[in-house]
Amino acid sequence: MGYMKITSPANLRIKDALKVRDRQARARQDSFVIEGKHLIGTALASGAAIHEVFFTGSFSREKEGREMLNLLSSKTSMLWEVADNILARLSETSTPQGIVAVVTYTSPQLHELYFRKTPLVVVVDGIQDPGNLGTIIRTSDAAGADAVILLEGTCDARLPKVIRATAGSIFHLPVVRTDADTLMRFLAEKKIRLATTSARTGTSVFLADLREPVALVFGNEARGVRRQIEEAADLSVQIPIYGRAESLNVATSVAICLYEAVRQRAPGNS
Repeated sequence: MGYMKITSPANLRIKDALKVRDRQARARQDSFVIEGKHLIGTALASGAAIHEVFFTGSFSREKEGREMLNLLSSKTSMLWEVADNILARLSETSTPQGIVAVVTYTSPQLHELYFRKTPLVVVVDGIQDPGNLGTIIRTSDAAGADAVILLEGTCDARLPKVIRATAGSIFHLPVVRTDADTLMRFLAEKKIRLATTSARTGTSVFLADLREPVALVFGNEARGVRRQIEEAADLSVQIPIYGRAESLNVATSVAICLYEAVRQRAPGNS
């Protein structure tokens, strides 16, 4: 495995990587920075394009580190050993894991989505918290959802905090951005029911029929689902609250609704 060393934080490669990371924090783009063995390993396994890799000398001396670098060397020739202080500049975490990569991963367009026999889709309508969005993507992946669709006003899935919160699931399932009108036409064409979620109104999620193709819509943390979608929905569901809590975190709500759909669809349930 061949690589070169970078000793100066003023090196053009470092400056370019920092620009990608800074743009990543402000705007949607296909290239973004990821860090750590787990996330980079997931990106590798998913077929994401690996452009550049920056790692510390101590990382390259670890057995797992050498193995990962050998794999990465088959994907890119841009492998750079950097000093710890330079890696710390590239990292978004307080305890860098010794390796950072610039990758590209492009999700399909809405019309390119592939659904299984009984689609289960998560629609995110205006959620702003990156941790919530990342957890929703991770939960959707765990529950076997077909896709996560982001509507206008939702924070970007390429934000560093979102990517970390997905724990690699950003590379496992399609995360598509579209507008509400296009989404509703698309779901109608595919004969997928539109189900909104609400904190106070609608059928209990444990009584609603989620066995048929369905897209579950989860709204903004404060405002909920937009009126346009509420009025077009085929079904409204809520999660009963039996204690004194005023509401549930939106990512928790997604987990409950998705796993209720999974439970209903399990063999033997009716």
